[in-house]
Order: sequence, then structure tokens, then C-alpha cells
Amino acid sequence: GGQIIPWNFPFLMAAWKIAPALAAGCTIVIHPSSSTSLSLLSLAQKINHLLPKGVLNVITGRGSKSGEYMLHHKGFNKLAFTGSTEVGRRVGIAAAELLIPSTLELGGKSANIFFDDMPFDKALEGAQKGILFNQGQVCCAGSRIFVQEGIYDKFVNALAEEFKKIKVGLPWEDDTQMGSQVNAGQLETILK
Repeated sequence: GGQIIPWNFPFLMAAWKIAPALAAGCTIVIHPSSSTSLSLLSLAQKINHLLPKGVLNVITGRGSKSGEYMLHHKGFNKLAFTGSTEVGRRVGIAAAELLIPSTLELGGKSANIFFDDMPFDKALEGAQKGILFNQGQVCCAGSRIFVQEGIYDKFVNALAEEFKKIKVGLPWEDDTQMGSQVNAGQLETILK
């Protein structure tokens, strides 16, 4: 199967894709994001000698080139993609044209709903972590919040105060709670 994984959890996503394929006795061609390919290349380097030749294959490069090539290769019996809805649509169409199954985990906004009878402090903590976990670079980030009308102002003001307490800094410093974005392009998207 052909697997295309995103930049936000490169090692974890690779493990989620590789382990089941190998356990099922399948070969795998996996394509990491061009922004975060080193962890997967390191993993392949460490385990490839344990596997028969050709079982685990890593393709690097820009998704618009090498990833696109994977979508039209007739050697795959399944395509899997984790990432944006726009690219996922193209993966789904490519799989349909090849008459093979596809698995798509696409980006979106995961809603959190807060009612007036919630445990207030735990809800604040959950909202803060849900939005800022991994610098907010998570496909299931709880960045869409619905708050019951009677507690709306109190909750929003308290959550804003919690955000102000977050220590932004260098990711390798112990007291940093929120480190850097993956690249300048992602930072520009956020700032928009």
C-alpha cells in the first residue's frame, strides 16, 4: 500500500501506518512530509535490515511531485493519506480511478461544547490543552468552542487569561509550554 503522512506527528503517524501493514504481511511505500522526513528516514535506517528487501520503502520529496506520482502508480492496492481536505480529495479520486480502497484522515475543526454545569477548572484546562497541544498543529485540535450562553462571558474571559499564562519559548527549554511552528509557511497561515 501507499501511505502519505503529514508533518505534525511524523514519527507517530509512521508507526501507525507501518506497524499494521507489516503485521498483516503487506509491503508499504510511505511518503513523509518534505518538512519532517528525518525521523522516518532514521527509523527506516534502524529497522530496514530486519525486514526482507522491499517490504518497507520510504519516498521523500515534495508531495506535489513524489506524492502525486504515488497517486497514479498502478502497483498499489490501497492508498492512505492523512492531511488536508483538499489533497485528501485528490487521493480519494485517484484511488477511485485505480479501483482501489483508500483511507483518508482529513483536517478539520474539532468542536468542544461547554455547558453551564461543567467542572469549570477542568473545562478550562481541557480547552487550553485541546487548542494548544503540539503548538496547535493537530488535526483534532479543539479550536472550535461552543459555550452555553449563561456562562459564555465568564468562560471566554477565563480562557483568555489561561492563554496569557502559557510560556512560549524554545522547544528544548524545560519551562516552555509552547514551542515553534513547523515552518515559516505554517506560521504565516496561523497569523492570517
